[in-house]
Amino acid sequence: MRVATVGDLAEIVTCLELAFASFNEFEDSEDAPLPDDLESQIIEGSVRLICNGTQVLGYISFWPVAHQMFIDTLAVLPTHHRQGLGSKLLAFADMETLRLGFKAVTLFTKARMTGNSQFYQRRGYRETGRCDDDGFCRVFYTKTFQPR
Repeated sequence: MRVATVGDLAEIVTCLELAFASFNEFEDSEDAPLPDDLESQIIEGSVRLICNGTQVLGYISFWPVAHQMFIDTLAVLPTHHRQGLGSKLLAFADMETLRLGFKAVTLFTKARMTGNSQFYQRRGYRETGRCDDDGFCRVFYTKTFQPR
């Protein structure tokens, strides 16, 4: 795993688009959470990659918000699903959460992305709320850590 650089931007976008392509088939709008500030996230050191040589296989973007860690995006190439890469990326975010002394990490996904919800729940995330956001039902998750 390594920190992303601006030179990785095109590969990260490709990874993101491919990771969310199956969700885009079901509606006119795009589900891929391509943030306008992805380049800024990279510059700030908020993006970590798992690579095979120079190919980006998956990435996670996260940063502290209000004394907890917020995971913005987790994406893995479909050809590399079920190989533990998403779990490794989440585990890294967990370690950073603890290293910074935070007791929780949060994220959200769309309700219809049931595979995502199951993935997060199996890794200790608990649903903390739902809301409508521009016609989509968002599901919010939090994973809390016990003080050591």
